[in-house]
Amino acid sequence: MNLNQLNENRIEEALIKLSMTDKSHAEWYGEMKFLEEGLKQAESHAFLLAEGTVAERTAIAKSSEIYAKAVKAWTEGLKNYKLIDNQRNHEIRIIDIWRTLSSNRRQGNI
Repeated sequence: MNLNQLNENRIEEALIKLSMTDKSHAEWYGEMKFLEEGLKQAESHAFLLAEGTVAERTAIAKSSEIYAKAVKAWTEGLKNYKLIDNQRNHEIRIIDIWRTLSSNRRQGNI
């Protein structure tokens, strides 16, 4: 990004993007917490159904189909969450850079 193009219009665009993604960011965060609990539940369920020593039961649980499905769902959820999170962080960085440049301009450093 050319810093000369970083003006109040771009900052307004960044603020709009942030406000438009507040709800979906929160929803995906909640979904991630839900899916993390689902991972634990899937492992626990498979563990209870397995036989053998604790180590064997843990290995069986972690290699079970139900746990694999939970891991896949968690991975897909993480991709979606990180996509929106990264987009928001990009806009936040743009605002922070603009603040720094504006402060430097006011102080006569640029």
